[in-house]
Amino acid sequence: MPNNMLKMSVLTGTVLFGATGCDKLLNALAGGPQESYCESLCDWAVSCADGESSLTTAEMAERCEEQTNAVDSECSEAEKGNLNPDEILILNECTDAVAEMDCDQLSSAAGTPPLVTCVAGYGGVSDATSLDFSDPASLADVGAYATFNAARNAVLSTGAEMCDDITQELCSSFVSCSPDYDSDDADELKDDLTDECLESLSSFNASCKSEGLYDQDLPIDFNPTRYAANKCIETLEASESICEPSSWTGIAECAAAFVSLDGVDLTGALLAGLDAYVGE
Repeated sequence: MPNNMLKMSVLTGTVLFGATGCDKLLNALAGGPQESYCESLCDWAVSCADGESSLTTAEMAERCEEQTNAVDSECSEAEKGNLNPDEILILNECTDAVAEMDCDQLSSAAGTPPLVTCVAGYGGVSDATSLDFSDPASLADVGAYATFNAARNAVLSTGAEMCDDITQELCSSFVSCSPDYDSDDADELKDDLTDECLESLSSFNASCKSEGLYDQDLPIDFNPTRYAANKCIETLEASESICEPSSWTGIAECAAAFVSLDGVDLTGALLAGLDAYVGE
């Protein structure tokens, strides 16, 4: 556990001597921690990722619990009730602050947990303001920050999962362009048309995975191609452009959605797959 005296000195002015400090201390003595740091981060991350990730909330929660506890042994101690009153008090301050975090922090390369209450207080860093968050690699050993990143990565789809998601979303949307889609037996045709489309895009999908087109490990490996792909799908779904793949490259987000920073360009493979589907 981080040095208790250090943690107490960091938060003395903001917690113990605040207007409600005595009440908080009494609550800590009586009720124990509200939740562990891992639990609070996972509640926040799952809530923010709901609708943004292809994972179900149950899948996100399970992954998050496993991955955050793997990097933060203090979480299990909190959940077992093995904390002193001062540790409980500071943990509660941290988890309260986590609950107030903006969802923009979830996928931002510059995202951080609350510096005073979590990095300094819970994490035991004497001067959190001295940390250089512009160099995330140098902060790998900062416990509260590492747990925060574990939670973020856990709830977001992996690169391979996102290749499947992008392929599925494109086919679902492109199938709706088929003249047969509005026929009386459209429901029966939909699954067959989607399967044909997925088969036509199987080469693109395989290359997407093998090239790691959408792989990401926050905060060091923020992937702008992944971000562009999400924006491309949103743009296509809101317009008629989905039915004219040749025009996609004129859409800024789509022009960057299938090209990696290291030069891998899968735009041709994608358009060739869609051409093959149309020609069937």
